[in-house]
Amino acid sequence: MTSPYSISDASGAQWLYTRPAFGRTGRGLAESNFAKERRDWLAILLREVLQNGLDARVSDELPVEVRIKAVKLASSDFDLKQRLLPQLHLSRFDHSVLHQGDQTQDLEHFLIIEDFGTTGLIGRTDDPELDGKGQNWNAFWFREGEGGKENSSGNGGAGQGKITYFSTSGIRTIFTYTVRSDDNCELLYGASSFKRDYEFEGHKWLRDGYWGIAIEGENGTIAVPSEDALIIQDFRQKLGVTRQPGQPGLSLAIPAAKVFSNDDAIQIAIAEFFAPIIRGDLVIQLGDTRIDASSVVELANDKLSDDRARELHTCTTSGFRDFYRTALERSRNDQVERIEGLNSASGLSESTFAPEVLGKLRDAIGNEALISVRFPITVKPKSGAPIQCHFDVHLMAPHDLEHVEQAVLRRDLLIGEEPIGGGSLRQRARGLTLIAHPELSKLLLSAEEPTHLRWNARLPRLDEYYKSGPAVISYVRNAMAKLLEVLMGGEQTRDFRLLAKYFAAPGTTAHTQSKGKKSEKGKGPVRIGPIPLPTPKKMILSALLDGCKVTPSKAITFEQTELPVTAQIEFAYEGLDKDAFDEYDPFDFDLSDSTFSIDASHCEITSRALNRIEFRVTDANFEMSVKGFDRNLRLRVRLNYTEAPYAALVDTE
Repeated sequence: MTSPYSISDASGAQWLYTRPAFGRTGRGLAESNFAKERRDWLAILLREVLQNGLDARVSDELPVEVRIKAVKLASSDFDLKQRLLPQLHLSRFDHSVLHQGDQTQDLEHFLIIEDFGTTGLIGRTDDPELDGKGQNWNAFWFREGEGGKENSSGNGGAGQGKITYFSTSGIRTIFTYTVRSDDNCELLYGASSFKRDYEFEGHKWLRDGYWGIAIEGENGTIAVPSEDALIIQDFRQKLGVTRQPGQPGLSLAIPAAKVFSNDDAIQIAIAEFFAPIIRGDLVIQLGDTRIDASSVVELANDKLSDDRARELHTCTTSGFRDFYRTALERSRNDQVERIEGLNSASGLSESTFAPEVLGKLRDAIGNEALISVRFPITVKPKSGAPIQCHFDVHLMAPHDLEHVEQAVLRRDLLIGEEPIGGGSLRQRARGLTLIAHPELSKLLLSAEEPTHLRWNARLPRLDEYYKSGPAVISYVRNAMAKLLEVLMGGEQTRDFRLLAKYFAAPGTTAHTQSKGKKSEKGKGPVRIGPIPLPTPKKMILSALLDGCKVTPSKAITFEQTELPVTAQIEFAYEGLDKDAFDEYDPFDFDLSDSTFSIDASHCEITSRALNRIEFRVTDANFEMSVKGFDRNLRLRVRLNYTEAPYAALVDTE
C-alpha cells in the first residue's frame, strides 16, 4: 500500500487507517446484496456463522461445534475496552455515519462466536496479495467476492457474507482470536468496515481499518496480528472466550452487538440447519441450550411450530422434518431408483422407467409413501474433461397436507427460494432435492447469489468456470416437478383449494363479521368511522432546473403566532432500488461548497453542510431556493418542519 496512513498508538497493537490512493472510492456494496432478503439480520448472521464453520471443518470424522453467547465487560476490565476501542477509533466511526446525532453505543456488551473442529484462519499473515487455496487469512480479512473459497465446493463462496459480522456491531468493528490447525499459532487481530469512506481531520479515509502490529511490507505499511501471549490471555479471560491454546478454530468478538432472543436463534438454527445437525455434522451451543443430533428433534418439537417455520420462510415443519430424516438416510445408504440417459428434465417421461419400476413408484405416491430417484447429470468445466455427477429427488404426497413443502439442500445449506418458476410444485406434496456431489455443488455455488436464496444462471462466475451452467441449473431446478408430473400420469393439476380459505366464494358472505363499529342492536351493516383528512402542509417544494424552491402554501399559511418555524431540507441523488437519502455519500456533493447558491428571503439559514440545510422562517411570506445540482442526475428532496411549538414534524417530499 503506497497511500498515506495513520496509527492510533506509537507502540504495540494499534489501529491502522489508510487514505485513498488513485482509484475508485465511496461506499461498499456487499451489504446491499443482502438488503432484499426477507429474513432479518439474525437469520443472515447465523447462516453465515454456521456455514463458515462447516466450510472450515478439519475432518469429516469430527463434528463442527459453534458456541454463541452474549457477555458484558466488568467495570474492572475497561482497560481492555480502551485498548481495543480507543476514543480515536470511535471518533472516526462517528465521522463515517451521517446524521447519527447523539446516539450512544453500549461498548461493554460483546457477542462471542466460537467454532471448534475447524482449521482457524490459516495462511500467510504478512502478505495481503496472496490468494487461493489455503490462504484463509487473506480471504477473511482482505477479499470480497473471491478468496480462499473461490470456485470451491463448500457451502459459501461469494466472499461477501462476512460483512454481516461488521453490520452486527453498532460500531462496525470485530476482533478475532484464532488458533491455526497447521502451525498451532495463536493470533489476535481486529478490523472495522464502516459503511463508506469518510472525512477526518481534513482528509478522506478508506472505510476499512485494521487493529494489529504495524510493520513495513514490500508495498508499504500493513497491520499483522498480535502474538503477544499476555494480551491474548487478557482478551480470552475478560471476554469469556472458551477456546484454549492448542484448540484450533476461530473465536469472534463483536462489540456493541445487536441484541437478540435465544429462542429466536434456536428456531432459526433448527429451521435452516436441521440436516447437518441431524446428520451429526454440526453442534450448536446457544447460551445454555445445546443443539445436536440427540436433542434437535425434541427441541424442534418444543420450540419450532409449523407456523413459525413458515414465518422463517422455510418448510421445516414437523412433518417435513420426519420426511427430511428419512430422505437423508435413503441417500446416505443409496436406497434410490436410478435413471439413465437424461440430459434435461424435459426428457423425463414414462418410458424413462421400466414398467415395473414406474408402477412401484406410482403405487408409493398413491399410498402416501416416500419415493427416491437419483438423476444423472454431466458437469462440463471450461478446462478439463466432463464430470459425471448426480443428485437425488425425494417425494411424497400426503393426502392431508395443507401446503406445498419443497426444499433444495446443497451440501449443508438450505437454498431458501429454490426452485422457482417451472420447478415449483403445483399441487400439495413434500419434496427434497439433495445435492451432495462436490463437483455439482461447486457449479451451483458459482450460480448462487450472495444471499444463498436462489441460483442465477447469468452470474459471471458461472460462465467463467463452466460451459453448460444454465442447462445444469435448469435440470436440477425442474427435475422434481417433472418427476411428480410423470408419476401422476400426466400434467400436474392445479389445486384450486390451496387458496380457498383466503377468498370467499362468489355470492356468499363471510361467517365472521368484519371489524368495525357495532350497530346499536348488534345487527345490521357495519358502520365505519369517518376517514380523517390529511394534515394540510404550509410549506411546499417546487422543482427548479438544478435545485428546488421552498415557499408558503397558497391554500393555508402560517399565522404570526406560529412563527418562527424551524425547518430542515435534505437532498440526495436517486439510485437504483435503494433509499436515496440512506445512500448519500459526501463524494456526491457537499452543500457547504461555494458552487451551491442559496437565496433566502424572510428566513435565516442556520446550517448548511453535507446534504442538509437548516433554516428558520421569520415571516409568513418567505422564500428559500437552492441551486447548483447536477442536471443530468435525478434529485430527491425531503423537507421537514415544525408547524407549531411542541408539535410533531410535518414531512413533504
